[in-house]
Amino acid sequence: MLKKILLIIVALAVIAVVMLVIVIQYVKPTESLDLHYKEISISSKVADIILSRKLEVRLTEDDVNNLVKKQLADHSVLPNDFRMEGAKLNLQGSTIEADVNLRWQDKVPIGAHTTFTLAWEPPNLVIQHVNTQIRNWQLPSAWLQVAPVEIPLQSFLPKLIGIKNIVFENKDIVIQLKAFQ
Repeated sequence: MLKKILLIIVALAVIAVVMLVIVIQYVKPTESLDLHYKEISISSKVADIILSRKLEVRLTEDDVNNLVKKQLADHSVLPNDFRMEGAKLNLQGSTIEADVNLRWQDKVPIGAHTTFTLAWEPPNLVIQHVNTQIRNWQLPSAWLQVAPVEIPLQSFLPKLIGIKNIVFENKDIVIQLKAFQ
């Protein structure tokens, strides 16, 4: 009788370990991502303003990628023992689709797909987390809550220039400027 109980306990332990390994393999990232970014300077795009003869600056998908990665790097520690380790972003109008690498409890690497929305709420560009998926499984929003991130775009501009409006295009963000703020 004791042998049967011991055998059942060992079998259940082996099954639990195998299931744990399967889950870890399922959620691990499929590609190596990082949060490295390049500083962008909106004021250095003055040449574009002169050439286009429009008082606006166009941020490309790469520019937005660098701006958002900087914010994600500054806010990489997330609730419930998650930490953001890398991201690859895809701008689609006012939506950002991101493949991200997370780490749970500094042990378990997780590859996920997240969706963020962008909104212009003067004087900030606000990035709001919408949802997170691991493969085809929707993560409950209570498990991974990312606080809204605010980017003060005005701080990237010279003192005499202000922001009139922001327009979200397919792969660009157009910052419409106003002189003599």
